[in-house]
Amino acid sequence: MNSSEEITESQESVKERHFEELTQYFGINDRFKPLESKETTQKSGLEISIDKCVAEGNIAQAEELSDRLATRELGVKIAKAVACRNFVKAKQDVEVTQEARKKKKLAWGFEAKKRWETKSNMGYM
Repeated sequence: MNSSEEITESQESVKERHFEELTQYFGINDRFKPLESKETTQKSGLEISIDKCVAEGNIAQAEELSDRLATRELGVKIAKAVACRNFVKAKQDVEVTQEARKKKKLAWGFEAKKRWETKSNMGYM
């Protein structure tokens, strides 16, 4: 039993580290979205259902639907954060490969230099 508890704790810590890594990407592209006013935003079916349940006085079902809506929104945030993280990693990989290609090589190697020196000495022989 003790070892299974340790395994679940280590799995949870790994999941927490992955989640912490993704939180830095939450809302990173929000600055590219146009500002929306409250009147123009259309409600989803789930939001309409929540409003209907509140109007009817069915608070328990409204809370359940609200939890589902929050879970859905978190899932969307996580999916966008994963896409952003993957894009950043791919871009870094491309930059690393380009840097590796850009490394300067000497215009001449030892063999070419030796040939040039022996060629220049031929006139003196």
